[in-house]
Amino acid sequence: MVAAFVAATVVVPGTAHAAEWETSPVRAKWQALGGASFAGEKVGDEVVLENGIRWAKFAKYDIVITWREGAGAHWMSGAVSRLWLGTSPATSAAIMDQVPVSRGAQLGAATAYDTGYSVYYSDAYGAHAIGGAARDKYWANGSVTGRFGWPISGVVDVYTGAKEQRFSEAVSFYQAPGQAQPYWISGALRDRYFYYGLDKGPQGPLRADQVEQPGNGWKAQFESGAIYWSAAAGAHMLNAEMNDTYQANSGPVGAFGYPKTDTSPRTGDSGSGNIAEFTGNVTLYQGADVGGAYWMGGPVRDKYEENWRSPYGQKLYWPTSNQTSAPGTDGQYVLFGADTVLLWGPRTGGHAIRGEALRKLRAGGDVAVYGLPQFVNGTEYGQNGFVQFERASIFVTESYSVTIGWEFRDVWWLTGGGNSTLGPAREDQHMIEPGVWVQGFQHGWIVCDYNIAECRYGKQITAEEVRREGTRVAIARR
Repeated sequence: MVAAFVAATVVVPGTAHAAEWETSPVRAKWQALGGASFAGEKVGDEVVLENGIRWAKFAKYDIVITWREGAGAHWMSGAVSRLWLGTSPATSAAIMDQVPVSRGAQLGAATAYDTGYSVYYSDAYGAHAIGGAARDKYWANGSVTGRFGWPISGVVDVYTGAKEQRFSEAVSFYQAPGQAQPYWISGALRDRYFYYGLDKGPQGPLRADQVEQPGNGWKAQFESGAIYWSAAAGAHMLNAEMNDTYQANSGPVGAFGYPKTDTSPRTGDSGSGNIAEFTGNVTLYQGADVGGAYWMGGPVRDKYEENWRSPYGQKLYWPTSNQTSAPGTDGQYVLFGADTVLLWGPRTGGHAIRGEALRKLRAGGDVAVYGLPQFVNGTEYGQNGFVQFERASIFVTESYSVTIGWEFRDVWWLTGGGNSTLGPAREDQHMIEPGVWVQGFQHGWIVCDYNIAECRYGKQITAEEVRREGTRVAIARR
């Protein structure tokens, strides 16, 4: 504090002669105050400095009167004057008489100086100086009676070049090197900032004042992240990537709610990264090799967590997209790289679709056409198998993939499905004339004529033979 209270220029002190004391403005102020009855007799000589300051100390209450041209003559006493006397040689002159101040039942005193500093004293915390941009912020927030309370320290160094000043209402000012002003942080937010090592922590220096958030919360913004506080969850730190995603999704007023954990490391068979959980039943995930952080919530997140914990899971690794509505359905999806997706629906649950099955799904119009997945066999591990969707099924073999869907799947299931005498499909259904579609199987055909609302199936050699002679099944006209 002393270094901040005193300019760097060194001046040579001197003393006033008796004749000078008789005409001194310091003596005139002493007399105006009541002389010895107010301050006692002068202790030692009046001091006259080359910087224009004149001052003298008096016997009562450590009273000091200072004078400088433009500032005038003013008095201070007790801990306030002792703090001023601790600066040697003095470079500041008082610009006002010391005045009483209070915060409720807490009594104190204050004065101000021509170098842009003020000193506040209270019985509980002593006398401390505050100046410059810090004093402007202190005054703007109500001074002693405001949200900060009494200064309880001067400006002190924290780590390399950063400065801190503390106040009685669990508030601190921090000013990083190069910043034009200090920023304030308080309570549990400040405690979390301490926990992470202040400016040396992963969040870096404070870069804005603590601000209120919806729902009676608070936020402190840092160079590389933010700390949020809520009554329900306490104070928690989000790193920069997670905070960006959080804010892009409306922050505390969005579906996330408030953070209920810090950004925390996670490792496992699916690799390393970070997670953070929120009061809105949402989790943010940030894979070490994935750019950005992505969210999942509710049953989609629960399915992913089930996968993460299970040694027999579908190995989804880290998400590469946010949870998103699946077009044309009431489902949700999350991407895991270019060739895997987790699809979830309220009727179907969650299933991983990957590799050739996913390529086939996308090429065929995706879930808006196929519906959501109901059952997965084999393909979730990148092996041969099938995926059953609400309206169609995709079969994957080593040499090809094929879709059996809609009325064709209904007819195929009618004939036994996997045990059908028609055998597996060997091609996708395709149109042979307007309104007439056909699909070839290993041992026969299915032909659907939507013009007359019927399908036929059979083991005849050609589709035309099945169309004429196959077993008839009525369907809805399209």
